[in-house]
Amino acid sequence: MHLLAALVATATLADALSVTTSQVALKSGQQMQWLSCEPPSPKTHLVCVHGTFHGAWCFAERWLPRLAEKHGIAAHSISLRGTAGSPCVEKSIKLSTHAADVAEAVNLQLPGKQLALCAHSFGGPVAIDALATDESLADRCEGLALLCSVPPSGNKPGTARVVRRSLREAWLITKAFALKSAARSPEDANAVFFNDQLDDATAERYTGYFAADSKSGLDLGDYQRSLPRWPTEDGRWASMPSNLRCLVLGADADRVVDREAVDETARFLGVEPVMVEGPHDVMLSANEAETCDLVGGWLTTS
Repeated sequence: MHLLAALVATATLADALSVTTSQVALKSGQQMQWLSCEPPSPKTHLVCVHGTFHGAWCFAERWLPRLAEKHGIAAHSISLRGTAGSPCVEKSIKLSTHAADVAEAVNLQLPGKQLALCAHSFGGPVAIDALATDESLADRCEGLALLCSVPPSGNKPGTARVVRRSLREAWLITKAFALKSAARSPEDANAVFFNDQLDDATAERYTGYFAADSKSGLDLGDYQRSLPRWPTEDGRWASMPSNLRCLVLGADADRVVDREAVDETARFLGVEPVMVEGPHDVMLSANEAETCDLVGGWLTTS
């Protein structure tokens, strides 16, 4: 139901290219939701990977049509296993499973094509793990854009920093994620993801999406046991493909991923971070068009 609402919202854009939906059948039997918006003769392909409580809809609502229309990019987004678009029986899913799903789905949907990945929040570690473990995907991937991504050290150091800065902020984040209040309370969802930018109706609509997309969750115990990920002496990613260009983007008012985390991710990938104005959900916030254009311009002109 919430996917239909997202596609209807997309269709209200003037002269918008249509967003299509399909299902990718993996070898495991898992069905993965795949959304696309493709212009004629696209310059390249960009596959977007969402974070916790989200699904492919969060890119389809605004970014996929804009990337296709303004930048000539064939833009795609995938719903990870356990969301409303890609339901499963498991309640807790390993990051390595998410990464393998993404790699297999991309290889099936875009065989032999050059592409880039764009990942938000906890989608960042998923995208990096997919590139680090799937040679076929890594060989064809020309770019990686990480948006407000969870850093290589995980989310615990950032949580500790929030506790030191503000117990009120720490409680908001803990309640929103660990207690899943962001999937029940429009006020909490608006506060943690959007810094209270949304009107009441939009906040309620998105909270319904978050509820539908959080029936299953990331296996945080397994994730924490695997940290630090891909360590090297200088803290960078040892298995980075030589042809990979990287963009690390953070938001100056992000309550979930702070500036220190953005800087850590940028060091890990050997680039300078780019900061934009706004909250954590840069794909759906007030200045989403400017941020989308930054990503589209980086991919097509770098």
